Amino acid sequence: MATKKVSYVSYPEAVFLHMDQMRLAGESRYGVFVRSLIESALARPQQAAIYENADLIRQAASLYLGLIKNHPWEGGNKRTASAIVDEFLYRNGQEIVASLEEVIQLVLDIEADRFGVNEIEEWLRQRAIPLLT
Repeated sequence: MATKKVSYVSYPEAVFLHMDQMRLAGESRYGVFVRSLIESALARPQQAAIYENADLIRQAASLYLGLIKNHPWEGGNKRTASAIVDEFLYRNGQEIVASLEEVIQLVLDIEADRFGVNEIEEWLRQRAIPLLT
């Protein structure tokens, strides 16, 4: 399961991704709301790897859930969560193939407590493909 070295997203990288996403979208309400909530969400994949022997997709599901449910940003929490999870998967050789509508529905389901980590994991597994090298 969790035997391959995994590259995790750091706090500075997450902040950069958030700022970049929000500026590209022309948003005016953005920035760090609570740093510890970001750090907590970013630690979830590593905790899942250690305590659950979680593979990459399970770790990504845990990250998605933490980033959306913690509401750590001033604005753009769901958008930023998607960007960070995409980056996490990309740097580890995976990408998600899904329509914008599917991603929007996913983040709304997470936000509304219709999806927990198991459902997010299943959603990701159905759409994750290895990057072409």
